[in-house]
Amino acid sequence: MVVKRIWLALVGSIVVISGCTPFLQPEEEILEEGPIEEEQVVELSPDVYTPENYYRSVLYEGKYQHGEARGFSTAVVHNRLDLEQLELGLTVIAQEQFDPEQYFFREGKYIKRDELNSWLMRESEDNPNGLNPPLGEGEDDKAREENQPRYLSHILEHNYLVENSNGQLELGGIVVGLSMNSIYHFRIIDENGGYYFYEQEVDRDEMIKAGQKMADQVVERLRSETREEGILSEIPIVVALFEEQQREAVIPGTFIYKAVAEPNREVGNWQKINERYYLFPSTEANNDQRNDAERVSKFNEEVNDFFDNYIGVVGKGYYKNEQLQELSIEVPIRFYGKTEVVALSQYVADKITQIFPSGYKVQVYITSISGQESLIVRNPDEEPFIHIYR
Repeated sequence: MVVKRIWLALVGSIVVISGCTPFLQPEEEILEEGPIEEEQVVELSPDVYTPENYYRSVLYEGKYQHGEARGFSTAVVHNRLDLEQLELGLTVIAQEQFDPEQYFFREGKYIKRDELNSWLMRESEDNPNGLNPPLGEGEDDKAREENQPRYLSHILEHNYLVENSNGQLELGGIVVGLSMNSIYHFRIIDENGGYYFYEQEVDRDEMIKAGQKMADQVVERLRSETREEGILSEIPIVVALFEEQQREAVIPGTFIYKAVAEPNREVGNWQKINERYYLFPSTEANNDQRNDAERVSKFNEEVNDFFDNYIGVVGKGYYKNEQLQELSIEVPIRFYGKTEVVALSQYVADKITQIFPSGYKVQVYITSISGQESLIVRNPDEEPFIHIYR
């Protein structure tokens, strides 16, 4: 573990301190008192190998520092699977620009919570900073909502720090994810105070067009001279559009476009991201990924041969550039005993090697009404390993 003792001048001369010390007085009080120095221990989380090559996190006084918008995500992104994919998928996009061997992760500190809330709302006279469009035209509120849906659901900011020539950590990059609605949910209140809930499918082309325009605005606002004394203009900013799934969906949404705003430049050329999740079994998987659907079906048959009663095996496949990257399967069972769980886990591990090609990751979760019973993981080109929950 790397431990650095850094003298931090609280006048913004070192980027890493900005917004990272919740025990400090408000900024205006600091400026009135003049420059003050505090000693702060900055550490990195342990360097532990994982196939996913996760970033090491920056710790302050041994603690993980939450972002400015902590807890905000769950209030605006209603599908937990979407939220998890948005958070982790954004770090994968970051790896293409910021090498995990040199850069370290910190939650976003530059878009403040109240600011984020105003950006996510509709643009209006009372809220000129809203990124979502004003209400459309129509005879009633329902028509006005439908004629101009809200495209933007959430904005997630990540910061990436790098060690400079003086051995200090400083901001080296920002990644911003714009989570976009595929289905717009809204409510109408009638004159009697009654609530009516509606949903409307969003035009995908219009959503993409709106998202790219919003990304330009977000980058421009981050690089304002009034924010961090304009220092973010010197920092590369990666932006990505994430398309959410329906709220009740059992598979997450995916990133669909990305672009980079190099230092002192606007957002560059947008690149399409070709990724998608498929549910097994499903009509879409049978039509688009027939070979993989047949393998999951074969696995289902083999597992059911192990039991007297039929169980339903459900799989989720992640594809990038039309190639399967990761397959997760859940096997729900009735709990009879740990020895049976061990035997089934060994049986499943063997079937994984027989049925599925070795070039992608396979995870099998064996569950019961009591919870998780075992986990079988086969990383690419490796033998599977088994963990029994006790």
